[in-house]
Amino acid sequence: MSAPASAAARLPVYACIKTHVRAVELFAGWPREGRVLEVAAGSGAFARRLVELGFSVEACDLYPDQFGLAEVPVRYADLSDRLPYQEASFEYLSCLEGVEHLEDQFAFIRECWRVLKPGGRLLLSTPNILGLASRWRYFWTGFFPLATKPMNEHHKAPVHDHIHLITYYELRYILRTTGFTIEMVTTDRIRKYGLLHGWAWPLVQVATRRALGRETDPRQREANREIAAHMLSLDLLFGRTLMLVARKPG
Repeated sequence: MSAPASAAARLPVYACIKTHVRAVELFAGWPREGRVLEVAAGSGAFARRLVELGFSVEACDLYPDQFGLAEVPVRYADLSDRLPYQEASFEYLSCLEGVEHLEDQFAFIRECWRVLKPGGRLLLSTPNILGLASRWRYFWTGFFPLATKPMNEHHKAPVHDHIHLITYYELRYILRTTGFTIEMVTTDRIRKYGLLHGWAWPLVQVATRRALGRETDPRQREANREIAAHMLSLDLLFGRTLMLVARKPG
């Protein structure tokens, strides 16, 4: 059973609160037309913000009994399987801090494509492991933040573990090969600790452009120019969270 609507103000936030704030800023600039599907909705904290913006919202989660908004329909959904919705049902889909927990990110993105209407937008957020601070940690330890040791191979990882951290360009590849266009790449906040590694920016710029410049396919070379612009942006070099808006052509 969903919690009473009066409990909505006490809904816990499982993602970083600043991720929610930035996502609200993005949604605030979009038309309040059609329906939003909030995937991996957790307690309903972000769904509540969308309702307050004036959107019509539905939600799904692996644990729908934890969802606390009585006025928002919620369904059980395992993101490793087919989403429980018809084709072309939603104008918007958001999944905050979800894709890094999935075994098959390709299948999930295909499901997002299926349930979105033509012209629909998809908002994803995931830890930004391309940030200079994350790269520095990986250089010394071989592990990224949020996945700081080998997973226990004698026990199946729980759903909340970060089993599949993903870079911007890998996530972009999944989206583009599914058919999406990339509309925006941003972050929720700049990490002050990351700024300590700003001395490496000129070296990273040269190395990144040299690596991407090895591409021989003219079409991919054009795409690589946009990839380089995003990879070398302040948002991805110093941002805590990768936030990406993709669109299904209409």
